[in-house]
Amino acid sequence: MNISYKNYQGGNNNLVVIESDGVVTTSLKDKDTAIRTHKRKLKRLKAKQK
Repeated sequence: MNISYKNYQGGNNNLVVIESDGVVTTSLKDKDTAIRTHKRKLKRLKAKQK
């Protein structure tokens, strides 16, 4: 899981970007929310492939 921070709409490092297995998830709130959302997204994609 690769976690990085980017600038969004004039803010300083306010966008959390998580990337793993070719899936990218972003969050403007905080790192914990981004991780939770990313895990949910991976689980949903895994279920969809079955």
